[in-house]
Amino acid sequence: MTASRDVVITGVGVVSPLGIGHEPFWQAMSSGQSGIRWLDGGTGEVARVGFGGQLIDYDPRAYVRPRKALKVMSREIQTAFSAAVLAMEHAALDPSEMPADRVATIFGSEMMSGEPEELAEALQQCGVTSGDIRAGEFGEAAMRNMFPLWMLKYLPNMAACHVGIAVGALGPNNTLVVGDTSALAAAIESASVLRRGIADCVITGAAGTRISPTRLIYRSGLGIPTLRDPVAASSRPLASDRDGVVAGEGAGCLILESDAAASRRGVRPLAVMLGSAVRFIPSCDGSSASSAAIGKAIAGALADAGVAASDLGMVVSHAMGDRRIDAAEAAAVEKLGEDLPVVAPIAALGHTGAASGSLDLVTAVLALVHRVVPPTVNAAERDPECRVRLLSEAQPLDRPLVLVISHTPQGHAAAVVLGAASGCE
Repeated sequence: MTASRDVVITGVGVVSPLGIGHEPFWQAMSSGQSGIRWLDGGTGEVARVGFGGQLIDYDPRAYVRPRKALKVMSREIQTAFSAAVLAMEHAALDPSEMPADRVATIFGSEMMSGEPEELAEALQQCGVTSGDIRAGEFGEAAMRNMFPLWMLKYLPNMAACHVGIAVGALGPNNTLVVGDTSALAAAIESASVLRRGIADCVITGAAGTRISPTRLIYRSGLGIPTLRDPVAASSRPLASDRDGVVAGEGAGCLILESDAAASRRGVRPLAVMLGSAVRFIPSCDGSSASSAAIGKAIAGALADAGVAASDLGMVVSHAMGDRRIDAAEAAAVEKLGEDLPVVAPIAALGHTGAASGSLDLVTAVLALVHRVVPPTVNAAERDPECRVRLLSEAQPLDRPLVLVISHTPQGHAAAVVLGAASGCE
């Protein structure tokens, strides 16, 4: 294959605060609903944050096979596996009907944090609570008190491994860990694998959480937002009074195939991956996104797709509620044209870490399928200094091209251009 137009998306899977599965997710997203709610249980007590984008009505036992694998899966890996199952169902994909070495699994990921309770007994036996710390005794105490396969639950590459093993995939198996851009980077690598002809099908996606107790404590410099009434108004990307980032959890997955493979299976693609780019320009202070990197990633993706900014019908934004990060992104996006509709999914989902990019890609695919630009929650309060166009209500997608962008505070940026598949309604 010689062109990125040969890479098609045939299925998507979603585990999100807005719903499980692509249909509930899209219904909620397109109608302007929010998944920001009060957190159940004691999660919020750890960091005194009682709200976020938490999953509801999600039971991993409905998706994970074999069931015994749940013991060695953290919540992130469980949601990634579940999203992959849902994506394969949507794509009518049975990997066992394909040559095993032509099926690949490539996921984005991040450093996963264990639960404090899992280490508590071992640490207590080393004198942590008494102040008489005996570090040399930790190894023996951990061996006695911790689950023997504890580490396997939290390795970043285990989502790709579990999915690959479950479906018998013998093609490329890879994991990319680059912060918020992990999911887009994985999708871009997946497209490259297809273009190079070393696989016919790639299961790709990412999962993440910012509401586990450990991640609520460690926020990487992102501020805690003010609680609003109602609580759903607390996630305010690009708003004039934004003051922090609401945490969330979730996973998204896509099935990428060569157009020839999809044709052989007799399935109609949902969308086409037309172009992509990754750029890195360090942020001056290391704490806010590099507008220059975002701009160059956008330009690179448009050039790779062979389209102009005027051809775009929508941008899926990575704005999250941080004043500097949102402003840096807006400075790059506004150059595409102030009339171009922009949607910020984090407003409805919270920041889901590595999963954010996968949920952005799913949003883009479903927007192309339904020919609709979804609204952004709390769009009415947009900061006039961020000259981008947010919608308070859904509107038709006039041009069937969508740009998805993602970036990190350190200056890594990725962009993907998706187009509607021929004949897709």
